[in-house]
Amino acid sequence: MSNTNPRSSGWLGLWCLLVGVILLATGLFFVIGGYKLVSLGGSWYFLIAGVITLLAAIQFFRRRSSAVWLFALVFVGTLIWALFDAGFDFWPLVSRLMVPAGLMLLAAATWPALRKHEGKPYSTKGAWGVCVVLVIAMGVTFVQMFQPHPTVAFSGEKLPLVPVKEDVKQQNWDHYGNTAGGSRFVALDQITRDNVKNLKPVWTFHTGDTPLSPDGNGAEDQQTPLQVGDRVFLCTPHNNVIAVDADSGKEIWRAEINAKSAIWMRCRGLAYFDATKPLTQPTVAGSTPVLPAQVAPGAACQRRILMNTIDDRLIALDADNGQFCPDFGTNGSVNLREGMGAAADPSYV
Repeated sequence: MSNTNPRSSGWLGLWCLLVGVILLATGLFFVIGGYKLVSLGGSWYFLIAGVITLLAAIQFFRRRSSAVWLFALVFVGTLIWALFDAGFDFWPLVSRLMVPAGLMLLAAATWPALRKHEGKPYSTKGAWGVCVVLVIAMGVTFVQMFQPHPTVAFSGEKLPLVPVKEDVKQQNWDHYGNTAGGSRFVALDQITRDNVKNLKPVWTFHTGDTPLSPDGNGAEDQQTPLQVGDRVFLCTPHNNVIAVDADSGKEIWRAEINAKSAIWMRCRGLAYFDATKPLTQPTVAGSTPVLPAQVAPGAACQRRILMNTIDDRLIALDADNGQFCPDFGTNGSVNLREGMGAAADPSYV
């Protein structure tokens, strides 16, 4: 005999609908991704867990207590699989267990109400005991996220090193991600995984723009420098730009921008443009050709450093001497708030 109290039944139905939708989305994600993984020769875990999670979602929609048992099966299976797959390494376990533990908490909390709705005996203490254990485990895990843990060491077979051909050896790092496509990997083989441990500092350079961020809301150095020829281009948290000799570490020029913002003072990187070099044209059929920049031979700013600032400007500097490019915007600067109405700091970040 089921519980027919309209009010409690209504709240239970709404709660089961919410949990069911979450499990439905999770199950579909696992089934689709798991099928793809199996087709590539990977683990069957996600596909199996996804199917059972979908069954649990259906039972939640029907307000049946078997939904909890079904997802408990998924959770226990996930726990066994995680330990088998990742061992006791902290971060791999967190990524495999944190979300399933949260879903198990939702399911366990629903157990007494579902049993009552079905008119079957139930143990409130048992269900809430499981919930308490899960909450404590998740709380301890959250605290441990901010504690140091051993790095996860590679245990597989190392791939052989591939030598770089002389005709493709890289000379510059002139994009934030190395190439325009963001490859992030440099085509050089002098430094390898075997000898990188022997590297020693050749020079150190201090920008003079001291990062100070006790609360994470101030200035922090998060840049990726550019290297073009014998120069390294740096930017500081307040958008000062510095060119440094790559061999000696000596300063060549400095552009003092000293931008300021109420929050989030960081410069992530710069862009480099050389008007004397041919442009790479798109290769996709039907693409619009890229038009070359019109910079007169011998004029200033043949090579440019471009940077967006924390106070909403786009700046162009001559890469040879650090001077503002007079033909760019207004004396080398474009106001990115133009036409955006009232935009008091920090309305736009």
